[in-house]
Amino acid sequence: MNYQEMKREQEKELSDFEGIFYAFSDKQFNEGMVEVGLVASDTDKIYSLGAGGYILKEKSEAFHTMFKKFSDRMETALKDKDFLLDALTYELCNHEYCITCDVDEALNAFGLTVEGIQALDFGVEVLSVARAEAMKSC
Repeated sequence: MNYQEMKREQEKELSDFEGIFYAFSDKQFNEGMVEVGLVASDTDKIYSLGAGGYILKEKSEAFHTMFKKFSDRMETALKDKDFLLDALTYELCNHEYCITCDVDEALNAFGLTVEGIQALDFGVEVLSVARAEAMKSC
């Protein structure tokens, strides 16, 4: 599985997760509450996720477990040279490396730093190849 496939799989799992809604107005909030089986006054049964997101309290633990699984899976996958190259190239392009020549935002997408990449046996080599690939994409 490559990086984009993993991202799509995780996005689908998040999208399919029941008990979450997003609202940016009172009307959307009320509609969202109904979608998750509540009435507008049941605010004690939800948590705010920030950025307009809400989750049923009873689903919170499963939600955190899902994200921990995502994080653990990504951490393991990034130890694979080919996966890391694919992921870095994608994120460098996504963060307009060819314009900024800054790798920090792309690395931050994985919670990595330049020092963290340098600590990997193949990290410096992979980052160099990914930077060259990202430059070609412009």
